Amino acid sequence: MTTPEGESVKEQLFEAARVLIGKMGYAELSHADLTAEVGIGRTTFYEHFTSKEDLLVQMVVRDLPSLVAEIVDSVDPALPADERLGALALGLVEFVGTDHIGLILHTDVPHLSDEAQANIAEAHTGLSLAFASTYRDGVETGLFRTVPPRLAGRMMEQMIMTGGKAVMQSDDPIADVAEIAELTSEMVVAAFRIQGT
Repeated sequence: MTTPEGESVKEQLFEAARVLIGKMGYAELSHADLTAEVGIGRTTFYEHFTSKEDLLVQMVVRDLPSLVAEIVDSVDPALPADERLGALALGLVEFVGTDHIGLILHTDVPHLSDEAQANIAEAHTGLSLAFASTYRDGVETGLFRTVPPRLAGRMMEQMIMTGGKAVMQSDDPIADVAEIAELTSEMVVAAFRIQGT
């Protein structure tokens, strides 16, 4: 059972991880960095997490569903499918490019254990479903061409991640995010739109 004080330490470790991952990246982050940032010993760290990966997974699983909900809820469901797809892509590029959780998902998740990747994938199921249902609506209404679902999903993911990476690598991400997100959004929609629609 976690005490209020213990929960505070856990929250401090989450916050320290977000800050330090933003500065040095997940791969370079060590337990010593985290414990020093919070001012605790290694034993206290292991009272809350089994490993650095466990901390990352718990943080993503805790924070990602609400972030995903914000992106999905920001898109008007009454819009035509092409506009909804574009809005989802735009929101996701902004998230991946400017939020530390987005950065972690883009750069570090592929290097985690299969179990960790599965837990993180489950945490953003809502976003995957929103993209899939929007794409299906576009196919059904004649706006989008039919592409095998797994290929369509991978294509969308790669274009969006490329846009997010461009934001991250920009000299001024805050200034460039709107333009990069808009261009990426347009490219995602154009990749599936049937010409002339």
